[in-house]
Amino acid sequence: MTAPEQQRPNQPLNTKKIILLASLGLLIPVFLVSMAFLAVNSDAKNQEKYKQQQAEMIARIKAREAAEQQQAQQQAQQQADANPAASEAVAP
Repeated sequence: MTAPEQQRPNQPLNTKKIILLASLGLLIPVFLVSMAFLAVNSDAKNQEKYKQQQAEMIARIKAREAAEQQQAQQQAQQQADANPAASEAVAP
């Protein structure tokens, strides 16, 4: 066998290697871009859910504060109503 005959079987193998490497070279960036796109979409959905949860928490806090304030006003009103009655009972 001469040297050119030995190189011929290797040449199709080299072509296959080149095609394989070229296809990997194209597929890897496409995969990375698609993963980045999915990550951005997922992050946007998570941010939306976070904002919704934060708004719900703020609404619950405001409702609780309003209820506490109303309860404090009712207690103050009850004490104010009870004090004049107590002073009238003591005065005569």
